[in-house]
Amino acid sequence: MTLARTSVGSTPGPPAADPPEEAPAAARPVRWRPSARTRNLATAALLALAAAIVTGHAALVLLAAPALAALALIPRRPRAGELTADLAVSGSRCFEGEEVTITATVRAAGPLDEVTVSLDAAPQVALADPGQQTQTFLRGGGSGSPCARWVVRPDRWGRYSPGTVRVSARTGFGGFEALLPVALDPVEVFPRPDKMRSRLVPAELLRRIGEHTGRAVGEGVEFAGIRPYVPGDQLRDVNRAVSQRRGQLHVNQRAAARAADLVVMIDAFGDPGPVSERAVDLAVHGAAALVTAYLRVSDRTGLVVLGGMLRWLGPASGGRQFYRIAEMMIAARYDSFVVPDVGRIPRTALPPGTLVVVFSPLLDPRGLGALTDLRQRGFPLIVVDTLRDEPPGRTGSPNAQLALRLWRLDRAATRSALRTLGVPVLAWPGGTELDGVLAPLRQPPPRQVRATSALAARR
Repeated sequence: MTLARTSVGSTPGPPAADPPEEAPAAARPVRWRPSARTRNLATAALLALAAAIVTGHAALVLLAAPALAALALIPRRPRAGELTADLAVSGSRCFEGEEVTITATVRAAGPLDEVTVSLDAAPQVALADPGQQTQTFLRGGGSGSPCARWVVRPDRWGRYSPGTVRVSARTGFGGFEALLPVALDPVEVFPRPDKMRSRLVPAELLRRIGEHTGRAVGEGVEFAGIRPYVPGDQLRDVNRAVSQRRGQLHVNQRAAARAADLVVMIDAFGDPGPVSERAVDLAVHGAAALVTAYLRVSDRTGLVVLGGMLRWLGPASGGRQFYRIAEMMIAARYDSFVVPDVGRIPRTALPPGTLVVVFSPLLDPRGLGALTDLRQRGFPLIVVDTLRDEPPGRTGSPNAQLALRLWRLDRAATRSALRTLGVPVLAWPGGTELDGVLAPLRQPPPRQVRATSALAARR
């Protein structure tokens, strides 16, 4: 994790070449104002002096003397550039549930009587120790700068600010106070992938070395059959039992170890609301689990996001590919009425023979049209239904149950239309891992198939 550091204060600097339209509130000069105690003393003194003038009793001036003496002891008002706050975040990227340390260092030109630093955490962030949300320091500033630390855990993927740090300082025997709110820079929170196996492979694998068992014979580890010995075969492949029984040398054949290409597609269409948010959240976590499982076995993975403006990332391998995909998934929430044109996806994003796994709630016709187009172009598709909510019925409405039945029939017709095109549709109910959802589509290893067929032939 790289250290992200932000220095925010009240000292005005030279104008930038391209100034923003509106300066952020934390970058404006801090204005010191009289504290509540100073305002109370001034009010008491003015009331006593006013009473002496109105009534003509000079003795009432003595009532204002203590307040005036206390006001006279208060030093001058600090200038507008004598308070700054340096913020440091332990990492600009993290996964869900990881701990991130936020450090705030308050610097002042002179000593401060009291400094209170608090963190207003974002709704997606939880404090490790809620009792440390507000921290107070006495006699801070100058050479001893107060330093507050918080440990937070982002619980929601996305790109957002962890919160706002509020610095409240008092100086001049508590006569003046200043408030400095500082918004933290956004942090990229990646979805935490679940563990699963990568046994979901297309029928035709690529001619690239990998860890999947292919149909062709090659240098692999899975048993593929037995054939007579020919010059050039390795002696370690000789099957002694079969050779002795048949009186001729026979060698074992092994299946080639091939690699696969996987492209995950996220259907981010839908009306804004909690139902769409939950569907996209489920799709992002499922995509992260699939991508991690396939990258672990040296396969190539890519991503296509259907959400108005078409965005894609071509298949590639390696650990860096996961972070490229995660950054694109963070921006999956996108509202638009544009119909995606999947025909514009280049060949590098969807190579021939690529297995496409689509996470979709099957609600928006634009997403269904994209799936139909991809299937007609010959891509093997698997659809995972990410919708777990049904429309709530109105209490007391006689047609509520009828409307719900019609809605269910419409979704059943959508699934049936996809199955007619040869696209399996898998439901992802709550409490079930994605590994179990995709289990019915996993093919057994070729060794088991051949062994079963050979046993049947002997019988």
